[in-house]
Amino acid sequence: MSIEPETMQSAYHTGAFHAAGAAMMSFEPVNAIHQHLCAFHAYSHDRTRHVEAHHFCKHQSADFHQCVIYDSDKPDARLIGIEYIVSEKIFAGLSQEEKKYWHSHKYEVESGLLQLQLKSIVPNAASDLAEQPAMLELQKTYGKTIHTWQFDVHPDLPLGPPALMMSYTSDDQVPQDLARERDERYGVDTEKKKELRKGYLPEYETMKGADTWETEGKAIMFQAVEESVKMR
Repeated sequence: MSIEPETMQSAYHTGAFHAAGAAMMSFEPVNAIHQHLCAFHAYSHDRTRHVEAHHFCKHQSADFHQCVIYDSDKPDARLIGIEYIVSEKIFAGLSQEEKKYWHSHKYEVESGLLQLQLKSIVPNAASDLAEQPAMLELQKTYGKTIHTWQFDVHPDLPLGPPALMMSYTSDDQVPQDLARERDERYGVDTEKKKELRKGYLPEYETMKGADTWETEGKAIMFQAVEESVKMR
């Protein structure tokens, strides 16, 4: 008995078809993700625009992590970008031109803005303890973040060019309303995390070359440029 193509195609979006795919296909790169970090990003060229960013990360090595970024931790979250995280050893070896794409994590960590996103059943005390190894490591790292979906402007589709994103280096830059809303939503206290981290984080000075938007007052933007196609 043959099945009409339209009928066959209609199965593509059903739960049964998705379940069958999950049972038969390999998702090894995705399954290797073992860390969920939550923070906020600002557009490199427009420091008035801030978005919440949920990072799902895998550590390729002690010096290099890679993360996919969503706008939330919900099942229908939008995939909005990627971030590569490197140690200070790797960052130090980058060219000055390349460093313009990278931001520091020092302030994010020390301020409590960057948080491990644990399941709601995990008590805050256990969460704070679990964060310590991660924050000790991340304090001295640098990130290169590109958002492919400017969902604060185009909520329905990823339109336009990608955008380079940056982080924060001082209290006056932080979107306090977004931070408070996150605290309320997840039952956490960013200020308490800040005070707690003062007790175990060492003094650290950001390496030169990161956060050039702050030191130079200029930022990199991605713009589409038409070029002749190379065929051979």
